[in-house]
Amino acid sequence: MATVSHIHVRPLEIGDFNFVRELASRQPNFTVPPVYVLWLMLKIKGAVSLVAEHSSAGLLGYLIAVPIEGPVDSMFVWQLAASKGSISAQATLALLTEFREIINKLSIKVIFFSSVPQSAVLRTLRGYARKVFSSAPDTLSALPSEVNTEECEFVLNLTGNAPR
Repeated sequence: MATVSHIHVRPLEIGDFNFVRELASRQPNFTVPPVYVLWLMLKIKGAVSLVAEHSSAGLLGYLIAVPIEGPVDSMFVWQLAASKGSISAQATLALLTEFREIINKLSIKVIFFSSVPQSAVLRTLRGYARKVFSSAPDTLSALPSEVNTEECEFVLNLTGNAPR
């Protein structure tokens, strides 16, 4: 993993909020998180909020995930984004690798996320899921129309078993 050696992943800090909001504003289908929501993510027990930072290029990406009640031992990845550029894939890989280490320690068995079916983003996420988690996401259900008419919820089982 020599290509990732200059990328460091660390917990999200208050000083990173403007970066997260700016990057979120450039992503299709993303909600730009209000500062208060980002601050709240730092306070939620079990939430995982990370940034990827390059030693010379600065902040490159972020991941925000929250624990959910059902099924038990599960996490919802709310947002994952990386700046466009030659090292964006490496930043995403670094974020997901650190995320995997954290959720292993938390005994998380199931990851949920939403995406647009048959999109380039979903194809990219499937590739990362295979590479980082040795698993592929399955479609769970469409999101309620009040939430988003285009997206579906996906599940990534880390145990090979169906969600509980």
